[in-house]
Amino acid sequence: MTFVLFGFAVNAQTVSGTITDGTIPLPGVNVTVKGTSNGAVTDFDGKYTLNDVNTGDIIVFSYVGYKTQEVAYDGSATLDVTLIEDTAALDEVVLVGYGTSSKRQATSAVSTIKGKEIANTIAGNPTVALQGKLPGIQVESFGGQPGGSANVFIRGINSLSNADPLYIVDGLFVDNMDYVNPKDIADISVLKDAAAAAIYGSRAANGVVLITTNHGKKDQALRVTFNSRIGVDSPSKKLDFINGQQYTNYLNQRFANDGSSTTVAWNGVDTDWQEESLQSGIVEDYGLSISGGGEKSSYFGSVNYFYQDGILVGSGFKRLNARFNSKHELGKFTVTQSLGLTEGKLQENNWYGFDGTTAPTIALSDPNNDGGFAGPTDPIHGPGGVNQFGLASLENNLETTRTMFASLKIDYEITENLKASVNLGVDYRNRTNFQFTPTYLMTNSVTSGNSIDPVRNVNELNDLTNFVQDDVNLLFEPTISYDKTFNDVHKLGVVLGHTRFIEKQDSNGVYGEGTPANSIQVASALTSVTQTLGASNEAALLSYFGRVNYGYDNKYLFSATVRRDASSRFAEKNRVGYFPAFSGAWNVSSEEFWKSELINFFKVRASYGELGSYPDQFYPTQAVFLANQSNASFGGTTATGLAQTTLADENLVWETTKTFDIGIDMALLDNKIKFTADYYSKNVEDALVPINVPSTSGVSLPVTRNAGTLVNNGFEFDLSYNKSEGDFTYTIGTNFSFNLKNEAEDIPATILGPGIDEDLRVVNRTEANGPVGAFYGWVVEDLVDPATGNFVRVDTNGDGTVDDDDKTIIGDPTPDFTYGLNITANYKKFDFALSFNGVQGNEIYNLSRYYNILWQDGGKLTEVLNAWTPTNTNTNIPIATEADPGGNREPSSFFVEDGSYFRLKNLEVGYNFENGFLGVDWINDVRLSLNVQNVFVITNYSGYDPDVASTNGGRANLNSGVPGVRPNVNPLLGRGLDARAYPNARTFSVGLQATF
Repeated sequence: MTFVLFGFAVNAQTVSGTITDGTIPLPGVNVTVKGTSNGAVTDFDGKYTLNDVNTGDIIVFSYVGYKTQEVAYDGSATLDVTLIEDTAALDEVVLVGYGTSSKRQATSAVSTIKGKEIANTIAGNPTVALQGKLPGIQVESFGGQPGGSANVFIRGINSLSNADPLYIVDGLFVDNMDYVNPKDIADISVLKDAAAAAIYGSRAANGVVLITTNHGKKDQALRVTFNSRIGVDSPSKKLDFINGQQYTNYLNQRFANDGSSTTVAWNGVDTDWQEESLQSGIVEDYGLSISGGGEKSSYFGSVNYFYQDGILVGSGFKRLNARFNSKHELGKFTVTQSLGLTEGKLQENNWYGFDGTTAPTIALSDPNNDGGFAGPTDPIHGPGGVNQFGLASLENNLETTRTMFASLKIDYEITENLKASVNLGVDYRNRTNFQFTPTYLMTNSVTSGNSIDPVRNVNELNDLTNFVQDDVNLLFEPTISYDKTFNDVHKLGVVLGHTRFIEKQDSNGVYGEGTPANSIQVASALTSVTQTLGASNEAALLSYFGRVNYGYDNKYLFSATVRRDASSRFAEKNRVGYFPAFSGAWNVSSEEFWKSELINFFKVRASYGELGSYPDQFYPTQAVFLANQSNASFGGTTATGLAQTTLADENLVWETTKTFDIGIDMALLDNKIKFTADYYSKNVEDALVPINVPSTSGVSLPVTRNAGTLVNNGFEFDLSYNKSEGDFTYTIGTNFSFNLKNEAEDIPATILGPGIDEDLRVVNRTEANGPVGAFYGWVVEDLVDPATGNFVRVDTNGDGTVDDDDKTIIGDPTPDFTYGLNITANYKKFDFALSFNGVQGNEIYNLSRYYNILWQDGGKLTEVLNAWTPTNTNTNIPIATEADPGGNREPSSFFVEDGSYFRLKNLEVGYNFENGFLGVDWINDVRLSLNVQNVFVITNYSGYDPDVASTNGGRANLNSGVPGVRPNVNPLLGRGLDARAYPNARTFSVGLQATF
């Protein structure tokens, strides 16, 4: 035994070498001893060192885009290898429904991106990292809100009720990708046309985002990777507000304009509330991952901590992720599991910009008041207004979300070409909303003679909301697939499957007032419960689907899909819908007559398909009755009464999206240039529309109807160029998405957007044959009437009279086109990346100007210094007035601005150190990076940032729900409203990555 062990020890050697493609070194090549976990990875110069290698061992060299090579080790100290490009691998592999394909064989519109291309974006929500990366995808973020949600539109607006795409993570249906760790993502594929998405049926009408997370690699030694980033957020822009003395002068001028003899004297206070509210904040991102695998298995695990201290007082976000994935080959079985756990804690500032800005003559603090903050009083600050800074500082709110994504896929190889699979998934989400507002006194209306509404300036009883909601989605999905090539010419692929998707939602909570003390913040201590919250909902989706793919000689490709969906959300007679799709492609460059040396690959493809959508509500065909909504008193005793709160349409049917797409794929100059272009047309029939009903009906919520059609068509293209010149390698990619037409056609009634102020003014409206969520109001001239100081309204219909018939569309929030430009480069040990994105042709309704120029309360922008006065008549700023007899606050073109922008979203420079530079061999691939986000933005928009996504700010959802649990407002009907969007931040950070 001693002799044998000695012989092994003598035989084990160390081998090193360089891996190239014949011209340049290849970094990141996997070098492993076959059948063992002994391995290494080449550094930036293509060099590797592999220990404990025995003569006769098989060394495997593998690299994406190149053929895997196996070399028998002969005992030499040096082994250099030249890898050969794999022509088939150069065709980008893309994820499709229930399988994979390649760009060469795809017959539908699919865009892809690698996880590493979004990993350098620092954001609580990885969705925003897709901005400008892929054609046909528009991402609207909520400014710089830490952990804030984003609106994602794939090829425009395809619904009036819900335009969110379907997200699928490792085969599991989820609501979004907000809580996925970007560093865990391996690939993202976006299915954009019906032929690509049809196999997923319902919910896929708005497109599908397929996400696969890392599962490690086979025949790879254990790798431990540490990632860290730390940076500073700072406001990228501030607005110009008047100071205390100017505000006092403004008030006196306003009194004079209204014919009042009242005057106020400046109290000497000059608080810059913007400066106090917007501060720099810390961003931290730390992660640790392990990966590896043997001959028959692979694994990946990670933990990650992300923290972003918002630049706005009273806001911040924390996220903790953990993941473990693995894949195992057990004879004819292959088992793939994925488990992701997340906890996110979101704190929001609900008050910054609410109804405008706090007056600068209000002091930063007042220790004599309960809570320590001052509020407005008539004699000094004029009528109305609140201290938004004080409200945000006093309010304690926290939304805690815990998620678990778990999937298990078992494949069984019946024969070489026939495979049976079953996919099991659980998506569990627990959300807890807590909000506590202590007692406070900012304005004593009795002692000061103040007539200010005390609703938000005084809180005599503290109030508390505690709400818990559990969502559980269960997926059971058996499939069977057959793939075979006959006579090396006919390639056939068949997939048959069944989906059983169950959604369960349970919630409960309370909203009440009066705990014994502000320090006691638990629901059980409430002395008065104002409202109990909670519901129990369940829905099911049962589907059968099939797809046939056929290819002849890799030239002529055809695919057909049909899906039968049945949803419990419809009445029984209308539950089933059938949705077919067809697509075909012709690889012209595979024909014998194709002799072009310039164009290496050329394919033409076309598709048609139909997709169905169901309502968001669990029970849209059933009227809802709530308790405690219509109580009555009998003999001094309260009797609980039921009240109908919604109407229902029992005849709802599936919303159907019919899509046509024609496109081309090209590769030129030895695959250095890749080009894809598509024209698409979508027609939405039986659109599910929330129709407002008259208040005389006794209900306040709109009723969902099949009451409209939508037309949506556009053009998009994607172009990239990559080249290597010595030590310099670079890739330049650009994409454009043109929205040629996106409007509602046949709808029976005007659909109104959310209210923008306490007078319930509405700006957005969707009319027949008009844009979705367009701005509607008066067109006004650039200069006010020099005699009155009021806006001069334009006679738009030319009938010689200015009346309500002259109100018209004054802006469209849908852009004409969106685009992106992405550049990556490597030079020796340096790497460099630039990411630009832009939006062109959309309008924004600037509510900041509305409140901070014309609203009767709060501070004002410096533009009011140019307001009309009897001595300043040549101006576009109307007269300062509280009464507003000229109706200047009504929606008008004065508040509509061009929302176009061009942004350098991300800049990163990295340096890769040589392996062993620290004097130890076990630390490899050390990279130091500098990253700047939101470097600059070129725009004419006067607000904080033109990236506007939310309609939940301000008063959009104030009159529904309870504090801390306000329902989300449909973003489709209120697009383009800058309702105090969170100011964007510029982020500077440094990062360190190392592999062990």
